[in-house]
Amino acid sequence: MSEETLASSRLVAARAAEGQSLSLSTWSWIGYEVGRVPYVVLIKIYIFTPYVTKVLIGDPVMAQALLAGFAVAAGVIAALTVPFLGAALDRMGPRKPWIAVFVLLEIPLLISLWWAKPDRSGLSATAVISILALLGLLFAYAEILHNAMLGPSVGIRRAGRYSGISLGVANLFTVAIMIFLLWGFALPGKLHGLGVPDQPLFGLSRADHDMERLLGPFIAVVVFVGLTGLLRFAIDAAPTRETLGTAVRSGLRDVLVLIRSLPQQRNILKFLIARTVYGDGLYTLIKLEGIYASGVMGWHALDLLAFAVVKIIFASLGGLLAGILNTRMGTRRALILELCCTILLLVMVLGTTPTRLLYFWQYDLAAHAPLWSGPVFRSWPEVAFLLISSSMTAFAVATTASGRAMVVEIVPPERLGSFLGLFHVTASTTAWMAPAMIGVFTAYFHSQSLGLIPVAVLLGIGTIGLLFVEGGDRHGAKQRSGIGRA
Repeated sequence: MSEETLASSRLVAARAAEGQSLSLSTWSWIGYEVGRVPYVVLIKIYIFTPYVTKVLIGDPVMAQALLAGFAVAAGVIAALTVPFLGAALDRMGPRKPWIAVFVLLEIPLLISLWWAKPDRSGLSATAVISILALLGLLFAYAEILHNAMLGPSVGIRRAGRYSGISLGVANLFTVAIMIFLLWGFALPGKLHGLGVPDQPLFGLSRADHDMERLLGPFIAVVVFVGLTGLLRFAIDAAPTRETLGTAVRSGLRDVLVLIRSLPQQRNILKFLIARTVYGDGLYTLIKLEGIYASGVMGWHALDLLAFAVVKIIFASLGGLLAGILNTRMGTRRALILELCCTILLLVMVLGTTPTRLLYFWQYDLAAHAPLWSGPVFRSWPEVAFLLISSSMTAFAVATTASGRAMVVEIVPPERLGSFLGLFHVTASTTAWMAPAMIGVFTAYFHSQSLGLIPVAVLLGIGTIGLLFVEGGDRHGAKQRSGIGRA
């Protein structure tokens, strides 16, 4: 099959998918994301990994070194394989079978986390960290392929709307899980009233950390349900009849050709650079929010868990907001607006401490009675920090959703997997920039607030870069993507 015929058949298939009834396909695509996001929030960020660090290992320094080492190894493997995986599957067409392979490999690993016992009678700490690193790699593979299905499953014209809606729905589902965990397992015995039970539900033991260990099997079920809907209803790319061996060999060549051709595809190259710069700042900011809140506001476990619940509620609203803005403004303009709002809110966050509101208003805690008798957020600076930081998270998530939709809208459909893989590698290889700059600034100024200035700078540079990118207009407006322009 010639290159021209192959590309033409893929493009015709993508356009044909736009004309089909997309309701079940769209919601099944969203349903897979609903299963994926809880893994990121509950396992990777807020609950299980901190349990491994604080309890299973017990030594924060050694835990950080082990996690970093295994994460680097997984990142190198991803960088060396993701572009070729995307390119090979661009050649073969359908992504669903391979997503199924990766998910079926994830499920036993997730279930095995139940044996990460605090007394170390089950899996060793090294085994658990190895499992987490492998899970991260498998989820990265499946995420790239799921993102590549956005166009066929939802339709190019609907990508901006449903990229945001999917993140909104997924975060709402995650919020529901976290509120249930807070109510049924974290608060019993610590808070009376509001229907909180006296003991953790189902006879689970807090001392044995049953709640944390049960998250793995629970998320395995959620991911499997999401996969089932995706396989049954989602519209996939049309098959090209290329064998796996031929697709892999051709994919290797395609990646090299893709990299060499980037200077001739100036519009995509400009977006790649802008996305890499603002993405580095954005993802670093998301990872450091909990550490910043803990250090600057003096918050501890219960405060941080409540903080996380509120932030994820706002994150879900941010995903829904992105869907609205992408549709009404066009994806590129929405992305620029979302980044500007994120920068403004970050600057406001940096000016809020337990004794100061927005840089200028001093707040004497001794002179003001608590706002309420509850266990968290009892002063105006705390409430202000909570609302500003959560709003910043909403716009950060909206930026993620719009950025994903922008890729789908400006990249040729027949090369979407290849470009998503390339974007993933670029983001991975430059992920050191923001942390390094933050480390230098924090050490020099001896201030967590001033240490985050590089994040605002990177977000600003990325925003300026987007001004020179074409495409991502409101559908119905004149398109100026310039794809492939020499």
